[in-house]
Amino acid sequence: MQTGTLLRADARVEDIAEALNSQGYAAIERLAEPTAMDVIAAELRPHFDALTTRQRRNATGRIHSRVLATAPQLQQRMVDPVILGVMDLVLGPNCVRYQLSSIQGIEVYPGARDQGLHRDDDIFRLPHPHPVFEVNVMWAVTDFTAENGATRVVPNSHRWPSGKTPEPGSEHLAAMPKGSVLIWLGSTWHGACANHTERPRIGVYAGYSLGWLRQEEMMYLALPPESVQPMPENVQRLIGYELKGTSTLGWLDGRDPRDVLGFETTEEPTSHTSK
Repeated sequence: MQTGTLLRADARVEDIAEALNSQGYAAIERLAEPTAMDVIAAELRPHFDALTTRQRRNATGRIHSRVLATAPQLQQRMVDPVILGVMDLVLGPNCVRYQLSSIQGIEVYPGARDQGLHRDDDIFRLPHPHPVFEVNVMWAVTDFTAENGATRVVPNSHRWPSGKTPEPGSEHLAAMPKGSVLIWLGSTWHGACANHTERPRIGVYAGYSLGWLRQEEMMYLALPPESVQPMPENVQRLIGYELKGTSTLGWLDGRDPRDVLGFETTEEPTSHTSK
């Protein structure tokens, strides 16, 4: 299995988007400081520790979007300017705005086996290839290595028709130090490696999708208004508490939900809307 190339943290957003469109994935080395990942690990730790044995299926623990309410550093990663710049270019042409579709903290424990390769956008039940509906991000909260469960991706598989599956050994390994990020299209085949070490590896997954699609997780129950109110405005908007720019898609009682809920609005939502 070949190790994928890491782009530099100062890579142009246009080059990252080009890599996504051409090979179906891009990995950026140390886009965030390792210390920021240490803070996120601490934010997530109580939630991981609260998982029951039954919830740790296949030697993997998963926590979901609710954690965002008590994780300020994680909130900042959701609106990282490089990530949103890529979304502007890749998702922006097909929607007025895009949104967070789901969030997961993922802890792969020692003994976990290879995850089956899969496509995330198969949930939409549309034949491949098709326009980009979803772009996914994995932040390396700890180092991702060949031994501890790094994500593997199949280059160019986003172009494949439905029914075509990867050949053994065709994957690229997204080995990357903590603070790095892997971005892939929803139609790109991928899956985590086995963890052969004695320590867990931790990543944070965030799915971004077109704003007119149903979110994968029911965000308004996972993150109701009272938990979203203290968050930064750009995070609130990305979760979906927004109407401006869409005219009628997403209104509440015929009005902007921000007005109905009493959310403060300080600026136009320019960071994640198409022009």
